[in-house]
Amino acid sequence: PPFIGRRTILNLPAPYGRLLLPVYVPSLLVSASQTALLILLPLYVLELGYSAALAATIVGVRGVGLFLFDVPAGILASRFGDRAALQSGLLLILVGTVLLAISANSWVLALGAFFNGAGFAAWMLGRQSYIADTCENDEIGRAIAVMAGLQRVGIFIGPGLGGLLAAATSYSLMFVVSAGVTLVATFFVVAFCRADVGGDRHEGAGLAATFAIARKHAKLFATAGSVALSLQLMRATRQLLVPLFGVAVGLDAAQIGLIYSLSAGIDMCLFYPVGLIVDRHGRKWSAIPSLVLFSIGLLLLPMIGGFGSLLAVACLLGIANGMGTGIVMIIGADLSRRAEDRGQFLGVWRLIGDAGMSGAPLISAGLLTFATLGAASVFAAGLGVVGALVMLTLVPETLERKRQL
Repeated sequence: PPFIGRRTILNLPAPYGRLLLPVYVPSLLVSASQTALLILLPLYVLELGYSAALAATIVGVRGVGLFLFDVPAGILASRFGDRAALQSGLLLILVGTVLLAISANSWVLALGAFFNGAGFAAWMLGRQSYIADTCENDEIGRAIAVMAGLQRVGIFIGPGLGGLLAAATSYSLMFVVSAGVTLVATFFVVAFCRADVGGDRHEGAGLAATFAIARKHAKLFATAGSVALSLQLMRATRQLLVPLFGVAVGLDAAQIGLIYSLSAGIDMCLFYPVGLIVDRHGRKWSAIPSLVLFSIGLLLLPMIGGFGSLLAVACLLGIANGMGTGIVMIIGADLSRRAEDRGQFLGVWRLIGDAGMSGAPLISAGLLTFATLGAASVFAAGLGVVGALVMLTLVPETLERKRQL
């Protein structure tokens, strides 16, 4: 990497000190503000008098922006560097959030949601590439796990604070505050991200070059990529099926919300030990247990009978998610070191993972059209088992340890 230093901030050990201000602080801020926005946006659309279908569509447009901008974000990072990708992503998020705050027009709301998704894609890719460029290979696991852990803290606190603000004032003011938080995050990136990080610039970066990278590394994308796809499918399926099973056994929104909070609390506590495990023992020690526990939890979901049993299964799924803290980003960062163009490689990698996040609700919806909740849960569990077997047998360990002299 072009920059590997032992300099620390606030006496934090490497790599945490060098990432605290350029990555960790803005990650927490963006995660809290974006999660609050994502949770409250459909409620805002309903308050404006629009239908539930339009509210779901506008939220879906954000996912479209995220998915469609993965590859362009990789090209942007490749041509202009990680810092440019981070700043561009935050600028798009800022513009999108301002549009949501100032207009009640459905088309403007959809455009704001699209900009939010596109900006988040560039932000996520830029962080991943920046860490890969500034950390040794045996630091990446800890660095990304802490970042993912702070992201979970933001997910934990953002919706609650945003909801209180919206209830006390208005949704528009909450979006203005969200834009302000994004602006503060942008200050940290502009002030503290190193401009010389990002490796060699690739003036020829574009769609043709991205397709060439995808073809050259097709085996990696087919094997390791399928594991990333499985993990993201498990995560999105958990978010969808847990509340649906809760409703099916007669629980109300408050009970389901409490179950989610307790599950998220367990998930949030695992990021630091997982970071140590993946840097000391390897990435498989995170990915395989995570997929296995996801599969067990999803297999148990159809057997729940009430609050207690759903809480137990949701906590198991929280452990599964916590065991996989940042692992998709970690493996992607590892593999990108072997590519001739990290930015474009990560663009394809994130496209595969985001396909899992976006596709899981559609797969479940299709299954529910012809089958039951139980069948959808069992099918998703089967995908997790396949992903675990692929990781165990076909994907080589991506942690490259330093040779002892």
